[in-house]
Amino acid sequence: MQIIIKYKKKGFKRFLSATETSNAIQRNLRRAGLDMEFSQGFHPHPKVSYLDSAPTGVIDLALYVMVQMKNDTLSLEETLRKISQTALKDLEPVEIWENNENLNKIVTGYEYLLFFKTKPEFEKIVKKHNGKEFVPIDLIKNLEIVEKNDFFVVNYYVDKTKIFNPYLLKNVYLAIRKKAFVETGELSEYLRGRRI
Repeated sequence: MQIIIKYKKKGFKRFLSATETSNAIQRNLRRAGLDMEFSQGFHPHPKVSYLDSAPTGVIDLALYVMVQMKNDTLSLEETLRKISQTALKDLEPVEIWENNENLNKIVTGYEYLLFFKTKPEFEKIVKKHNGKEFVPIDLIKNLEIVEKNDFFVVNYYVDKTKIFNPYLLKNVYLAIRKKAFVETGELSEYLRGRRI
């Protein structure tokens, strides 16, 4: 049996790396006393996997965790309550489902929200840390730019195969990964349709 837990990572917890986030979530699950399945061998680990990680520094409102469970007798609501009681502040579970699908195989992309101090330039070449170059406008869809107060607020969709770190763009003040999507729409809505 597999449960899928949606977490929100915000505040200063957004500066945790993918490995640190994984360790914190696994500690949270262990403290909650969940009856998880473990790998075999000399150093068993809980069978926990994650949807694509957001870059360090990005607020992640679409952090999905897949946990292999033994036949648990707790309801989903009770499991979520137990996890919430032991969660770190700003790295908190918000929703839970029972579903055996591998999310990494069905998720197609993500929606991001960025705040800029100056007008963003998506047509300029950007260089990744590995030296490769790309033009952001070629990778994103549904680009919306709105000027609010002293900020330019940008919303866009990026395909799972074309993800890039939004902080590579010049003058990004804050980046948020808002939603994950499957072919038919938002992942949370898809999972709610299969909720048990």
